[in-house]
Amino acid sequence: MQDQDIISLWKTQESKIDQLMKLNVQLLKEQQSQKMKKAMWGMKAEKITGIVVGSLYLIFLGAVLVIGLKATDFRIDFFVVSITVIFLVNIKVFSDYIRHLVMVNQIRYDGSVSEIQEQLIELKLSLIRSIRIVAIQIPFYTTFHLSITWFPNQAQMPWLVTQLIVTGIFTLLASWVFLNFKPENASNKWVKWMISSAGGTQIEKFLEQLAELDSLKNQYDPLSL
Repeated sequence: MQDQDIISLWKTQESKIDQLMKLNVQLLKEQQSQKMKKAMWGMKAEKITGIVVGSLYLIFLGAVLVIGLKATDFRIDFFVVSITVIFLVNIKVFSDYIRHLVMVNQIRYDGSVSEIQEQLIELKLSLIRSIRIVAIQIPFYTTFHLSITWFPNQAQMPWLVTQLIVTGIFTLLASWVFLNFKPENASNKWVKWMISSAGGTQIEKFLEQLAELDSLKNQYDPLSL
């Protein structure tokens, strides 16, 4: 066999091997894409449920607020202020649920690893900001039942002390959540737990799938990165 034939045969075999490697990488990408879609389905379901429940809760809060305003002749009191703050915070949370669902749906599973990672980081940061906003309403769940006509001037001392203690505890809790829920504290045990309960678990699973996909691409087709 002449040298030219050997070179031609070698190039043919090399081309076949290259095609086979590309096919393997493509199959692996498709498998990983399916895994990543499953990893994010939990978040989609959670956001859809939140949108449905949240819409009903907003209708309820809106109705209660209207009734409260009419009952107080549109005067400012504990009930009106408390329900207004809770209502406004839940509107923001409701809009965040919609935005998060849109962000999840915009993820292109066949895109580059860096693009998907960037989208996931932005989604995680948005979750953190949303949790911080939720904390604002916590103390107001302890004050909506109060009446400005008797509290605090006409309230009995045991009731006054109990109310101040309860509201103070919930205010401290809300302040802690608001101040500590920052990206730089994401590794904190309690912060991590609350982020996970808000959909962070699905994001972490997604990032694990991305890391696995990145590793496979490096192994089989390093030039494609």
